[in-house]
Amino acid sequence: MAVPNSRETLKDYCLRSLGAPVIEINVDDDQLEDRVDEALQFYQHYHTDAIEKVFLKHKITGSKLNLTAAVGASFQQGEIITGSVSGATALVHEDTTANYVLYTILTHDDEIPFQTGETITGTNSGHTAVISTIVKGDMENEYIPIPDAVTDVIRLFPINDAFTSNNLFDIKYQMHLNDMFSLGYMGSLLEYSMAQQYLSTLDLVIDSDNKFTSFDRHRNQLRIDMKWGEEVVIDNYLVVEAYRIIDPETFTDIYNDHYLKKYLTAIIKRQWGSNLLKFEGMQMPGGVQFNGRQLFDDALTEIEKLEEEVRLNWEQPIDFYMG
Repeated sequence: MAVPNSRETLKDYCLRSLGAPVIEINVDDDQLEDRVDEALQFYQHYHTDAIEKVFLKHKITGSKLNLTAAVGASFQQGEIITGSVSGATALVHEDTTANYVLYTILTHDDEIPFQTGETITGTNSGHTAVISTIVKGDMENEYIPIPDAVTDVIRLFPINDAFTSNNLFDIKYQMHLNDMFSLGYMGSLLEYSMAQQYLSTLDLVIDSDNKFTSFDRHRNQLRIDMKWGEEVVIDNYLVVEAYRIIDPETFTDIYNDHYLKKYLTAIIKRQWGSNLLKFEGMQMPGGVQFNGRQLFDDALTEIEKLEEEVRLNWEQPIDFYMG
């Protein structure tokens, strides 16, 4: 048996399942391509074997002011620049010899951003430059881009977890210090585990670092509601837990998936029956009639069963939240 390992071999497999080349399958090549895309889209949306859990990191970017001249070195790192027309202010992130300035925006929702063509002036250096174009970064957009292959974003890892504390007055430090000391002597693992659960509850209620996030797959953006200028800095990393589609062009074993082969065969059969419906009732020489309606109805029944099967047996389980 020829094992499908590409779009073409998968199409050939499905056509042979329907009777080709003994029977002529009345489906155009463009229609076949559309049905493969449709089958893959459905498979990747519902079948757990088509996606993988990943942890993605993203380096936070600042905004860039492209200048009409290579005078980026005239401005000092850390100084404030001000727009002559807009009145917008920003902090120079780093000086450069090129014709641009990287900056951290200081003005947000209720302020006016920089404008193309206006002159910026450095507060400390006193140097000026004219803006040619503006490229907004993550700090100003207040969202991070997400790759198109990502289907769901589960959570954003707490930002403050990257920092550890050795402050004697920190409650977590004291709990770890006392519990770890007694763990090897009079303490028990159960008591330590219960103490950590209690600490997690206190952190959730009093000092939670969880951010409200909104993910839109079609816009490929993860919007994070927080004070960007205070909680993160340029070149820091954000880490998200997500589900990503496994690329079938890279991992060609997907084309040999049992469910995908059955589902694609069914929807090609539906397309075949739909094409033959226009000949319904037409009698061919010898009294033969096309039975496109039967093909179409049988395909609909098969598709309905397959879609019910994937939702019951193969779909990723729904996450439940407790609070």
